Amino acid sequence: MSNKKTGTIVATAALAAIMLLASIGVSASAADIFAGWSEPMLWEHSGGDTERMPYLAGNDLYFAKDYDIYWSTFDETTGKWSEPEPVPGPINTAANEACPCVVGNGKVLYFSRYDPITDYDFYRSEWDEEKAEWGEPELIEELSTDGQDWAIHVNEDETIAYVISKIPYDEATVVGGRDIWKSVKVDGVWQTPVNLGEPLNSKGEEWSIFVDYMGRFWIDGNRADSLGNFDIYVAENEKATPINLGAPINTDVAEREPTINEKFFFFSANKREGGHGGWDLWYMVRLP
Repeated sequence: MSNKKTGTIVATAALAAIMLLASIGVSASAADIFAGWSEPMLWEHSGGDTERMPYLAGNDLYFAKDYDIYWSTFDETTGKWSEPEPVPGPINTAANEACPCVVGNGKVLYFSRYDPITDYDFYRSEWDEEKAEWGEPELIEELSTDGQDWAIHVNEDETIAYVISKIPYDEATVVGGRDIWKSVKVDGVWQTPVNLGEPLNSKGEEWSIFVDYMGRFWIDGNRADSLGNFDIYVAENEKATPINLGAPINTDVAEREPTINEKFFFFSANKREGGHGGWDLWYMVRLP
């Protein structure tokens, strides 16, 4: 498995933007987005454990396995993913860890961790080059509440954070059961998150958020037009109406937690036909 890269992910990000812009366009439909991609496949390392919350960072895949954070690396030469391993360092504990997000050229890890008093809270860790492991995580107090702070997505230079929390940051602006909120960093301090409102948020519940290098918002939710329990949607930006990706990505079970780059599209699904009967990782590949 590879160490953290300093330039690889930046180069990959640039390539992703170029390829996606060229092949998709800014007003693409869900069918256009995945023209030239494979059908959804069960990830070869899904093995019957609870495997959820994938996050692609270059050729590295981070995800939660039984609520510890694992990673796997795609080998360009062999065309195979490495055997998943727990991320090194003091990230995984006896408590649950969830929703990894890796930015800063692969050197900064955001995630959520369960606390018996405050439920889940948000944490940040930096990669230690000398030890080749993640450093001691620090609680992000400005974004954490006394309730369940579940999902977090931070942009590459750590100036914008999108979060989903069970406790609203401003009760007056709530749209649905769980909403997507946005915080910006000012003078090194995260500001109080602001509700992004409709149409990105709905009267239902939005549970995850991933913003790709084109600025598109990939979410999951039990919105009015969902095919099943939860479906995956994409919106061109934070003001656009999310598009249901439809079949064969969405089915009558819960499809959740999308992440995408120029080569792969990953998501999780619960009790999807062809899986192991619980939460599995599924993916699609851009065809040559």
